[in-house]
Amino acid sequence: MKKAPYTVPESKKVRVLIDTDCHCEADDQYAVAHQLMTPKFDVVGIAAEHYAKNFGAASVADSMKQSFNEAQLIVDLMGLHDEVKVYKGCEEQLPDEKTPVDSEASRFIIEEAMKEDDRPLFVTVQGAMTNLASAYLMKPEIAGRMTVIWIGGGVYPEGGYEFNTINDLNAANVIMDSPVELWQVPMSVYRTMKVSFAELFLKVRPYGEIGRHLVDYMMEFNHRFVEYLSEVDQWMPRGVSEAAFRATYPGGENWQLGDSPVVGLMLTDHEGHYTVEGAPRFEAETCRYLLRPGNPRKIRVYNYVDTHFILEDFFAKIKYYFGD
Repeated sequence: MKKAPYTVPESKKVRVLIDTDCHCEADDQYAVAHQLMTPKFDVVGIAAEHYAKNFGAASVADSMKQSFNEAQLIVDLMGLHDEVKVYKGCEEQLPDEKTPVDSEASRFIIEEAMKEDDRPLFVTVQGAMTNLASAYLMKPEIAGRMTVIWIGGGVYPEGGYEFNTINDLNAANVIMDSPVELWQVPMSVYRTMKVSFAELFLKVRPYGEIGRHLVDYMMEFNHRFVEYLSEVDQWMPRGVSEAAFRATYPGGENWQLGDSPVVGLMLTDHEGHYTVEGAPRFEAETCRYLLRPGNPRKIRVYNYVDTHFILEDFFAKIKYYFGD
């Protein structure tokens, strides 16, 4: 990948550790590629996250391995094989809120967090929090040495079934109860990252092997997703018929790049578009919020991201780095 067209002051650069369930559906790849193309970010590594037994995965371990392979493919297609390492994550969910699951990725999170480096460390969690929660349980000292941006959690204040939460409810509660600095992007916000297929064919697919893969994978998954709709019936909003839900989620010629807010929030933290809340917990099985407004442990909860800014930055970068 060629050099950036501009430089970023050293004092503004950040270390980024990406945690991604990259093969889960079709949006993680865009967020991963975007982070790798951003000069402000020094991507120190990618942790492969499981997505439980969803979307055809035979097991938790199988879903993690698929994420590992897809993340490695993204790195290879971008010509970064020798620069960015992908680490294998946990092969099972946390059995409870006290027992970590050892993995290469969890150990790498600890290693990177404990480094002496003046640049802040951001961990961008684009899925379940198993790798991160395991790292924290293994070495609680990492809590004050990083900022976590998590794509996850249902709509406030009720909450409810949400994919990244339900894939490891124990891990989500571990981090909510920890002192880790957490910026949460709940479902009501990350689902606003809509993009049309027409726009992707115009602004992404022409640009290199990575552009073709990003779009072609999404087109293939768009058809395959129909087979999995029964797995997400719990997302169906009240007052909507099953037929209408199936026709509009997703819409057939658009997708939501729900993981891409991690990029926007590291580029500009969207001051004024979040509230500081007492960290809630999640109710077992339902994922409903157990609100704790008086909780001294505080987190940021975002209510908006600038989708235009994030998408246009991505489109400009993929054209620059992989255009003719």
